[in-house]
Amino acid sequence: MRRLTGLLILLSGAGGAGVACGGARGGPQGPVPQSMNESLAQFLAAVKANDLSRMGGLWGTERGPAAQRMDGKTLRQRLAVIQKYLDHAGYRIIEGPLDVPGRVDLRTYRVELQRASGCRQAGSIDVVRTSSGGWVVYDVHLESFGNPAASCAPSRVGTRP
Repeated sequence: MRRLTGLLILLSGAGGAGVACGGARGGPQGPVPQSMNESLAQFLAAVKANDLSRMGGLWGTERGPAAQRMDGKTLRQRLAVIQKYLDHAGYRIIEGPLDVPGRVDLRTYRVELQRASGCRQAGSIDVVRTSSGGWVVYDVHLESFGNPAASCAPSRVGTRP
């Protein structure tokens, strides 16, 4: 639990998105998707492919992709953690995009990940509209997806003591 807490603190950064200011990091990342669904799909495809470079071009804030603003080493560390938590054999969108009260530029998705082990974990991922009009993944609620190293917990049903 201590390790999970440390990772979440590391990722919490600025406003839950984990983006800190640094020099522009540019590089060919590909264009920012123009639809929120496309942004989420491309991000999860990059996670599955373990493509940290593409993930950095699809994760950020309303100011744009983190790859353009964060220090490269810090960005790679944060994305490596996100990739481990979201690694999947497949996924499906359970709900979304859902409005976020008070934020017209933010939407939430409930996503179910199918792990290679056969486990299914559901959690939330937020996307944000960038100032240039595209969409990027903004907040990956890692705690909602559970520990990727833990085995599937059997569902407890009933009223056992």
